[in-house]
Amino acid sequence: MRCSVLIVIKHQETMEQMSGILAARGCQIADTCTTGMQGLRAAGNHPCDIAIVGFNLSDMTGLAFAEDLADICSASVLLIVPPEQLTYARQNIGDLDISCLARPVTAQALATSVDMLLQFRERYSRMQAETKKLKAGLERRGLADKAKAALMKSLGLSEAEAWRQMQKQSMDTGKALEQVAKHILDIYGPNS
Repeated sequence: MRCSVLIVIKHQETMEQMSGILAARGCQIADTCTTGMQGLRAAGNHPCDIAIVGFNLSDMTGLAFAEDLADICSASVLLIVPPEQLTYARQNIGDLDISCLARPVTAQALATSVDMLLQFRERYSRMQAETKKLKAGLERRGLADKAKAALMKSLGLSEAEAWRQMQKQSMDTGKALEQVAKHILDIYGPNS
C-alpha cells in the first residue's frame, strides 16, 4: 500500500493513531493537521493521493474541506463520519471524490478503505489514459476524413482513391497519416 496521505482530524490523538497505522502499512504521511485551513495549506505544499478528513473540523466541515481540496489537488477524500451523520454525508457528496467511513474507525477498516481508494484511483487513472487515447484516435480519424473529403472534392477522386493517395503519400514521405492529412488540408482547405 504505497501512497501519500494527508490526515486532517481535529483530535491530535486520533490523528496520531491513524498516522501510525497507515505508516506501518507503507503509506507516506504527507502531513497531519488539526484544522481545515492547515490541511488546505499542506495540500498545496505537499500533494497527496488521499486525504483522511474528520466530518467536523474546528474551522470548517469536512465536506467544505473536500470541496476546497478539489480546487488544489486531485486527492481522494476519506471522510470520517459519525454514524448518525452517514446518510447526510453521502447525500451531500455531489460529484466529489469522497468516500465515507463511519466512526469508530478500526485499524482494519481504515487500511481496507485506503486500499480500496487506491484501487479506485488506479482504475480511474487507467480509464482516463484510455479515454485520452481514444479521443486522440477519433481526432486523427476526423482529420483524415476531412483531408480525404478535400481530395475527393478538389481532385474528383473516389473515396477509395483519395484514401489510397493519402496512404501512398504517407509511405513515400515517411510521415504519419495525420501529418499528411494536415498538409492536404493546408493545400486544399477543410472546405474545398
